[in-house]
Amino acid sequence: MEPSDLNLASTVTGYQRFLFLKLPVAGDVSGLGTKIEYLGQTMENMHIESGPASEEAFQKGRYQFLRAEPLLSSVRDIQHPAMANADALVRLEAAVPDPLLAYEAALRGFIEPLGGSVETLCGVQRPRSYTSHAMTQYAYVAALAPQSGQDCPMAVVTPMNKTSAWWSMDWMHRESFFLPRYNACEELAFNGHALAAGAGISSIVRRLVHSEGGYGIKGSYDFVGYFEFAESANSVFRRVMASLRDVSQNPEWTYVKEGPEWWGRRVSTAQELWSP
Repeated sequence: MEPSDLNLASTVTGYQRFLFLKLPVAGDVSGLGTKIEYLGQTMENMHIESGPASEEAFQKGRYQFLRAEPLLSSVRDIQHPAMANADALVRLEAAVPDPLLAYEAALRGFIEPLGGSVETLCGVQRPRSYTSHAMTQYAYVAALAPQSGQDCPMAVVTPMNKTSAWWSMDWMHRESFFLPRYNACEELAFNGHALAAGAGISSIVRRLVHSEGGYGIKGSYDFVGYFEFAESANSVFRRVMASLRDVSQNPEWTYVKEGPEWWGRRVSTAQELWSP
């Protein structure tokens, strides 16, 4: 289903690619880190940057290296071993897809001949659909701006699908799940998405990537969530996700099927993907 068919924003404001790596452990891997570093020579390293991307940097492309934290990660509803078992991740973003596609092709050329692999999740950035002026004030005015990898070293990727029942709803019905619900006595009955996620507004950098081809497509995720935060906020992230998954307080999650929850640590160089 296309965004326009669902009364969702259809404008594309950027592109992202998540390249999950199974790193080679045999063969001549000497110099592989240097080769990967070279791929980003014209791009901005997000690890050392804070705040939104400049127009020039976003046009050329930006990258972030992440080393897997397997003890923090978990398998959810959808089995996806190539992602769940990845040793590392290279996250890419740009205003146009070309530099990201070129980077991925070259990375595969380095990794795959040595016995490693690359699993790709990709999507587009779109304007927010389920919002209003009041909701924007609540959810985004106090939101944590992008931080450097030193200040926010932890990152989590959460791909997901909404069920066919979700996509068959009228758009007003879907939108109602994001707000609290009250009973006949005007008492709070359900928190809804907004209140369930409220604890993370000021401490978690949030990004949502949409499937470029539309929603409800077999073999593809509808959305990829990406989050960055300080290590001290690990418990906040887990609390937010537990609240979102509690269907007694957030009925929206009745219609959600999650891929792996992949945790990683942001690092500044490709060499650090192998070891601290």
